[in-house]
Amino acid sequence: MRLRTKLVMASCGPLLILLVVGIITVRTLGESSGKLQAVFHQGRQSVLACMNMKQAIEQIERTSLAYLWTGKVAAPGMNLAVVKFSHNLELQQKNGSLPGEPELTRRLAQSWESFRKDLESFQKLPDVTDRRDFYVTRLLPGSGAILDLGQQITEMNLNNMIYSDASFRLRDAATDREVMALVFTGIGLGLILIIFTGTSIARPITNLTRSVQEIQHGNLDLVVQAGSGDEIGQLAGAFNEMTMTLREFRRTSRAELIRSQKATLAALNSIPDAVIICNTRGLIEISNEFAQNLFALKTGSTIQSVENENIRELFDRALVERRAVPVKTYESAIQIFKDGEEHFLLPEAVPMLDEENGLIGVALILSDVTRLRQIDELKSGLISTVSHELKTPLTSIRLATHVLLSEKLGPLSPKQAELVVAARDDSDRLYHIIDNLLDIHKLESGASKVEIGPVSPDQFLLSVIEEMRPAYADRGVSLVLELPGEVPEVLADRMRMEMVFSNLLSNGLKFTLPGGEVKVSVGMENALVLFCVEDTGLGISEEYLPHIFEKFFRTPGHGRESTTGLGLAIVKEIIEAHGSKIEVSSKPGEGTRLSFTLKPAEMPAGRAGGL
Repeated sequence: MRLRTKLVMASCGPLLILLVVGIITVRTLGESSGKLQAVFHQGRQSVLACMNMKQAIEQIERTSLAYLWTGKVAAPGMNLAVVKFSHNLELQQKNGSLPGEPELTRRLAQSWESFRKDLESFQKLPDVTDRRDFYVTRLLPGSGAILDLGQQITEMNLNNMIYSDASFRLRDAATDREVMALVFTGIGLGLILIIFTGTSIARPITNLTRSVQEIQHGNLDLVVQAGSGDEIGQLAGAFNEMTMTLREFRRTSRAELIRSQKATLAALNSIPDAVIICNTRGLIEISNEFAQNLFALKTGSTIQSVENENIRELFDRALVERRAVPVKTYESAIQIFKDGEEHFLLPEAVPMLDEENGLIGVALILSDVTRLRQIDELKSGLISTVSHELKTPLTSIRLATHVLLSEKLGPLSPKQAELVVAARDDSDRLYHIIDNLLDIHKLESGASKVEIGPVSPDQFLLSVIEEMRPAYADRGVSLVLELPGEVPEVLADRMRMEMVFSNLLSNGLKFTLPGGEVKVSVGMENALVLFCVEDTGLGISEEYLPHIFEKFFRTPGHGRESTTGLGLAIVKEIIEAHGSKIEVSSKPGEGTRLSFTLKPAEMPAGRAGGL
């Protein structure tokens, strides 16, 4: 027997009984509700009509009593009461349908007609004594008879509503008993069907559930007994086939996974960098030999156990920002000593995302830049040594050219003078290049200390402006200074700041055509003092902006071959030595803007000065 047939058999009996119970309940409730609503509506109309007639009679009595003693009839009140009584009497005549109610209504109408005639006669009596006798003997008995009839009609309708309610309650109770009997019958029938069919349905499902739980715990060798030919039996057969496929898949996948892990680890071990892969909780899942040797970070340990704070910070940033967090400058490299050897590692954190952009882990890569750093230091040292060694003979060459041009050793021909002037200019240019190289080396190595103290911006700005103004006038370029009076003193090295603005203004002059303008401005930004140098010169393409502060870099196509490419590099080193950062924005043909901030003298020294 199929599972569907079993389920249909188990549910048909209770469903049939439920259908019968629903029909009986709906029919009984519908009939009871309709009849009871009609009875209550009719009774309510009669009771309201009688109450309104009683109020009208009472109003007529009060008005008649006032006429009895004053002789004045309150015509509006009397007429309204008469109209009210007549209207409600008509409603009662249409509504009254209980046994005996039409007779009482007819008698009420007769009493009302008699009362109205007596009321008209009463209002025509001029003498007080006559009115009093008429009121006592005729009006009061008439109104009493009307009120008595109205009360009888009211009680008749109230009794009928009470009786109807009790009758319907008895009928509902009988219906409830019938419904309960059907319900218990359905329950009994359902229990019987469950007993006979539940075993054949529930037992295979229970066995199948236990098998699924076993597979969940990794037991793929389990075989489910079918036991029947219905759908559950077919599901058990499919389940057995699935476990067989999973067993085969597990065998092949495990071999592939082991091969993949070994190949991955072998590839990572061949990399001359430290590689650490961890989950979102910081648990290390893979680490190559270099990472294990330098940091003792083996599989199963946590990134939180690393002593180096920079690595932990990079891991936390990658989790929060969900983007690669590289460190590109040698100054930020991590210094490690291992077996007496010094290592410099440049760290980078790369978050790993799944197909739904969910974070599944972080890869930490620590590139070994020890050799590159040594080469860079060797290069800087070589440049410094060569520059220092060149300075002495270059000084002699400059002195010789100046002596020759002074003609103390004899006159020079025009051609000789031209050659000596060219040699003098080139030697002067070479001397300035060497000076700049030595300054950069001193700043980078820390040999040249920046002496920071309170200094007013106008002290170094006005000095440099006045020194540069003749050169600007010769070239036909305007030099503008915007220096508001309320700018506070800044923490800076005055001599270094003069060098900064001298280089910035020289740079602006070189690349601004005659008729252009270079503007130096000072202002406040986020409680810091902001310095800007803006020109209307040639501008710089976006692709070259990241390189303008590199040593010996010259923007292609500007045609200024006399530029050494060291001025902005010196500016960058000095500004960074002040704890700030210089920024640049430019568009070709629209000029260039260079800006940086310095801390006010009254600001605590611990506050950063960067933009």
